[in-house]
Amino acid sequence: MMSLKSYDSWLKVVILLLITYVLVNVTSIYLPIIVSIIVAFILNPLVNYFSRLHYWPTGFEIGRGFAVLLAFACMMVVLAIIGTFVLLPFMHEFDKFIIHLPAMIVRIQELSTDIGHRASLLEIPFNINTLIEQTIASAASFSADFVRRVLQTILSFASSIVQLVVVPVLTYYFLKDWLILKEKIILMFAVNSRNKARQVIEEMANVISGYIRGQVLISIVIGVIVFSGMYALKIDYPLVLGLLAACTETIPIIGPIVGSIPAIMLAYLISPTVAFKVILFYIIVHQFENHIVVPNIMGHTIAVHPVVVIISLLIGAQLFGIIGMMMAVPIAALLRILIKQLWNITER
Repeated sequence: MMSLKSYDSWLKVVILLLITYVLVNVTSIYLPIIVSIIVAFILNPLVNYFSRLHYWPTGFEIGRGFAVLLAFACMMVVLAIIGTFVLLPFMHEFDKFIIHLPAMIVRIQELSTDIGHRASLLEIPFNINTLIEQTIASAASFSADFVRRVLQTILSFASSIVQLVVVPVLTYYFLKDWLILKEKIILMFAVNSRNKARQVIEEMANVISGYIRGQVLISIVIGVIVFSGMYALKIDYPLVLGLLAACTETIPIIGPIVGSIPAIMLAYLISPTVAFKVILFYIIVHQFENHIVVPNIMGHTIAVHPVVVIISLLIGAQLFGIIGMMMAVPIAALLRILIKQLWNITER
């Protein structure tokens, strides 16, 4: 006859399998949850600040729930400013970009063919000439395909806007009841494992909060720099290129390189000299980012080796496309923490 302990173990396995099955089959609910978690991590320092203030003249401290509402109000003011001075001009510029995109793709393909023809006239070995032609054609095809994928991602995100109505509610409760939720999760573990569970959860929360806030700040900085540079160089659609740079900045290593390709192609439509200036500009920005921006903003928040980052990006791209690439590094960082902690437990 099966013992009570064995029955309990099998019950836990069945519950875990059911949870896994549900999570695999309800992927549509992930978007509002992920967005809510990101917003909660961004606003959490502001909520902590408001909840610690002593309000004159009584020295009264407001509750955390009201502090969350104050943080929401600040966020709405910031979003209103961004919408007025950034979003509306961007939408106007983006509409023009969409209208002219098919003609620009055709023009870029014509230019790549012309470059390949000129290269064939030079006295260089046939195999090198073929390699140059293939590289140019691949770059043009890749940039066009990448723009198409980004647009599809944006449209897919916009089509999910109905799901996002629950984001403010989820964010409110994440911010207000995080400590309660954390303790509820910890209580699910055995008594002798709760301290370890608390340590793991807090370490994971610190890594993710630092990564999200750092990545948002880095994306804003790089987006503003790219917009300013493209505007100064008189490249068409500087707002679109700035936003593209901010979005691709969330993809480590290859993101900034991929984000520069449309700008270089647009510059080449003007002249090769302008394209060279844009390439030089992106090289300077990339060096500035790697040696100044990232070390000072991100520090050592994500202690993941570049090889692991690249493998994570490949897996994320294969499974979930661009969104998977954006989520690959933080997920890899969380898995690193789990493996490290589980390894320590096994060693003991």
